[in-house]
Amino acid sequence: MEYRLEIYGSNYRDSRIKVFTSTAPFPPLQVGDVVDASTWLDSGSKWLRVLSVEHAIVEKPPLGIDPSGRIINRTLIQTESVTA
Repeated sequence: MEYRLEIYGSNYRDSRIKVFTSTAPFPPLQVGDVVDASTWLDSGSKWLRVLSVEHAIVEKPPLGIDPSGRIINRTLIQTESVTA
């Protein structure tokens, strides 16, 4: 299984900020949590507040041998900038 954490801005689908991929699950995030994005956010606030969390389980198309498997566990996080 492949795990993917997708972080979006407040304009949800049109503003993907960052995608992380792993072979292990990510720690759970909840609405109201604040994420430190200072090391990977190019502009704007370095802190992001979680507005919503969505989960999706997706199958990859069969394309040869893939050691991570055919299933992708996606967690989509909608965020907003937090000012100090």
